[in-house]
Amino acid sequence: MAHASGQLGHFLPYLLGRQLRATFWPSAGETRAVVVLFGLLTAAYGLGVGYLLNHAGTMPAGMLPKLLAGINSLLFAAVLLADFLPSYRAVQRLLPEPMPVSARLNVVTAFVLDLASIRRGLLLLFVLLVLAVAPTFWRPLGLSLLVWLSAAGLSFNLRLLLSVGRWRHPLFWLNLLCLGTAVAWLNREFAADAGALTNWLAALAVAGPLLLWAAALYLVAPRFSARYMPDQAEVLPIGSGWLARLSPEWKLYLHKTRPALLMGLAIKVIFLVFCAYMLHSNDNKEVAIRPLFYFAFLPIVGFTYINNNLLGYIWTAAANELERLGLTRRLLTLYLRLAVPIMLAECLVSAVFLLVLFPRFMWHHLLLLPLAAAPALALGLWGSFAKPKPVREAITFSTMRHNASTLINIITMLTAAALYFMPWWWARVALAAAVTLSAIVPVRRILSNHGPTRRRLWQALMHA
Repeated sequence: MAHASGQLGHFLPYLLGRQLRATFWPSAGETRAVVVLFGLLTAAYGLGVGYLLNHAGTMPAGMLPKLLAGINSLLFAAVLLADFLPSYRAVQRLLPEPMPVSARLNVVTAFVLDLASIRRGLLLLFVLLVLAVAPTFWRPLGLSLLVWLSAAGLSFNLRLLLSVGRWRHPLFWLNLLCLGTAVAWLNREFAADAGALTNWLAALAVAGPLLLWAAALYLVAPRFSARYMPDQAEVLPIGSGWLARLSPEWKLYLHKTRPALLMGLAIKVIFLVFCAYMLHSNDNKEVAIRPLFYFAFLPIVGFTYINNNLLGYIWTAAANELERLGLTRRLLTLYLRLAVPIMLAECLVSAVFLLVLFPRFMWHHLLLLPLAAAPALALGLWGSFAKPKPVREAITFSTMRHNASTLINIITMLTAAALYFMPWWWARVALAAAVTLSAIVPVRRILSNHGPTRRRLWQALMHA
C-alpha cells in the first residue's frame, strides 16, 4: 500500500507479523505440533533453571558461575549457528528490486525478520522465563539477553558480507575477531576467572557485533542488490575423472548432494575439534561437551542433511523405477547402496577424531557408533519412503534445511541423544533394537509392493 506522496506504506509490521505467524503458528498441523512441543519443553527448562537460581545457596561451590556461563554459551552458540546449521541461509532481499525501498532499509528489514526464527524465539522464551522466575538475577540475565542479540547480529553480519561477495572486506575479519573474543570470554567465564581482562572481553564480545552491524549498514548495505549479489548455486561437473567411473545412481546422488555432504563434513570436523578444545580447557571433564559432542560424534549428520530424504534427492531415478516396476527389492537395494557408504564414512571420521584428539577414557564411545548406525538407517528408510520431499531446485546451502522431513530429523536426533546420554547399556541396546526393528514395516511394504504405500510415494515424488 502506498501513501498519497507515493512512498511505500508500512510494510515492515506486515512482513514481521506474517513471519511470526508462519514461524510460530504454521498452517501445517505436523509442524505446528512440533513447535508447540518444543515450546513446552523450552518453558519447562526455563522454569527449572529459574528454580535452580532461586535456590543457588544449595548449589556446590563454584556451580553458580558455571551455570550462568553455560546459559551464555548456549545462547551464543545456538543463536549464532541457527542460520549455519543444519544448513547455511544466505541473507536475501525481502522486497523486489523495482519497489522504491533503499538497500539500507532492505537490510534493516532482513535483520528484523531474521530474528523471528523458531530457534531464536525459543531461546528468547527460555531467558525471559528464567528472568521471570528469578528476577534477583536481572544483571547476569540481562547480559544474557544482550548475548542473544549480539550473536544474532554477528550471524547476520557474516552472512550479509558473504551474500554480497565481500568476504575480503575488513568488516568480515573484524566480525571473526569478535567471534574469537567471545570464545575467549566464555572460556574465562567457565574458569571463573573474573577480572578486568574478562570484563573487557565481555564488552568487546557483546558490543562489537552490534557496532559492526551499524558500520555494515553504512558501508556494505548499499551493495545489497541483485547487481552485487552473486548466484550461489553450485554445479558439479560429472563428465571426467573418478566421478565418470561411478554408477549412474552415484553420479546423480553426488551431483545433487555435494553441497550438503561437504557442509555436513565441515560441521562434524569443526564440532569435534571444538569439543576437544573445550574438553582440554575444562580439565578433561566430559560434562562440559556432552550437549554438543553427541551430535558431532554419532553418525547422524549425513542423515539429517540427506539420507532421511534420499529418494527425494534422487527422485527422478526413484520415480522411474516406481513407474516401471513399482515397489521392489531394487528400490530398497538402491537406498542401502547409497546410505550405507555415507554412514560408514561418517563413522570412520568420528572414530579417527576420537582416537586422535580425545583422551583414552572417552574411547569407550566407539561402541556407540555401530549402535547408532542401525537406527539411523532405519529412520532414514522411514523418511525416504514414508515422507519424501522431491528436491527439484538447484541445491544450495539456503534450501537444504527444507529438504527433509522435520519430524524424522527430530526423531533421529532424539534417538541419538538417548543412546548417548542413557547410563545403562542394556537400555541403549534395547532402544537401538526397537528403532531398528521398526524398519520391518516399510521393508515388508516395499517387498510386497504395498499399493497405498506405492501410490503415496508416487504422489509425493511427482505432485509435491
